[in-house]
Amino acid sequence: MIFFPCITARDIWNEEGQEDTDGEGEKMMNSFKEQKRVIPALQVLLAVFMMVSYAFPYGKYVYKKGAYHMSALDYLFGKNIAGGSVDIEPQRLFTLFIIAAILFTAAAGIHHFKSEKAAGIMTMTGGAVAAAVPIIFMYNFNTVMGGAKKTGVLYGPYITMFFGVLALVLGFYILYRCKTLNVLDIMVIPGLIYLIINNYIPMSGIVIAFKSLNYSQGAFNSPWCGLENFEFLFQNKDIWNIIRNTIGYNVVFIILNNLFGIAVGIMLSEAVSKVFQRVSQTLILLPQIISWVIVAYMVYGLFSTNTGWINNTLLPLFGYDGPNIAFYGTRKYWPFILTFVAVWKGLGYNSIIYLSSIIGIDRNLYEAAYIDGCSKLKQIRHITLPLLKPTVIILVIMALGHIMNSNFGLFYQTTQNSGALYPVTQTLDVYVYRSIMETQNLSMGAAAAALQSIVGFCLIMIANTAIRKFDSDNALF
Repeated sequence: MIFFPCITARDIWNEEGQEDTDGEGEKMMNSFKEQKRVIPALQVLLAVFMMVSYAFPYGKYVYKKGAYHMSALDYLFGKNIAGGSVDIEPQRLFTLFIIAAILFTAAAGIHHFKSEKAAGIMTMTGGAVAAAVPIIFMYNFNTVMGGAKKTGVLYGPYITMFFGVLALVLGFYILYRCKTLNVLDIMVIPGLIYLIINNYIPMSGIVIAFKSLNYSQGAFNSPWCGLENFEFLFQNKDIWNIIRNTIGYNVVFIILNNLFGIAVGIMLSEAVSKVFQRVSQTLILLPQIISWVIVAYMVYGLFSTNTGWINNTLLPLFGYDGPNIAFYGTRKYWPFILTFVAVWKGLGYNSIIYLSSIIGIDRNLYEAAYIDGCSKLKQIRHITLPLLKPTVIILVIMALGHIMNSNFGLFYQTTQNSGALYPVTQTLDVYVYRSIMETQNLSMGAAAAALQSIVGFCLIMIANTAIRKFDSDNALF
């Protein structure tokens, strides 16, 4: 589908501001009027194609060496196959086809009332439905045809998808022509589609949190159990200690990561040598891209009781000749170890973000401050830090949304899952993982994940609302 440009006043006037006497503007207006007649006809045509596609072969099966075909109508109304031994239940999914065709037809009628925006939205919605239904059908084909032999998908769904995509493009074009969408909006669409498929459609699995999962019945057919899956979180006598660890550690991480990130970002921005700056950025960012499994072995190499560098190399240098310290069996050291490791690993990301913000500050501000006699520290205090406030706010708000998720790699891998350290390393993520591994209860894990998401969402909304109240320009939304 070709996206034709919209008609504007600039199309009717030449570059010198004179009226177009060559008739180009009139020709474009006539073309525009022609499209007003063509597009409704295309919408009706697509609606007819959608209805005709019901009769196309969608699936096949073999019965007594004979091959049989089934259309979308057969799936819509149900059918007995394989000599009546197998029943294909009516697939309510296909009723959406009818809805899509109705939307196309209604959109064509709306065009006559000069409501292109509504017509475009209805056409786009109908096309999306018409393209999605065959995909869902093919994904569940084996389940639909359960009991039949030598089943297979034929060309009917692919033709229907083609018409659906065509209608979807037509809807986008209508919205583009009536200036509801522009080119940049259209460029965002592929990423938006990926986001919906990868992030939002799987969210339907949240129903598992409210069901007693039965694998034979499937997630959606399992019996409801209300809030029973959430009870396990509060049945543990150490739940408040777990919540304290989850929130306390992450608050400290947020504060220190941002403070050190700002400091390192400022120091990198003041580096004169570009080579030194690039090498420093690479070295600082390196821990961020290292797996937590590798980090865990690095920490173990430092704090191992028998082979660790601290026990075998560092402490003897200071004259310590006592027994080796059992770090993985002593709780008091780990709040500091975990804090150091978390800051060390996250420092690179935050510092690069702050460095990019500092580079974007207008250098004329610093030059004016230098002329006025401001020292480097005063420039940082009165120029750099105030202008970094939006970046700090965004990073803090985003970090708040992950507080309840804690950091599984840090608290589980780094501590080698040592039972002696549970009181100071047990966070919500780690507790849920251990509980699921012991009980094999996925519903319980889904409940915990849902609770984490809800609390994280609430924290983001509360923080953003508070910021918007005092400084609306720097709020996230």
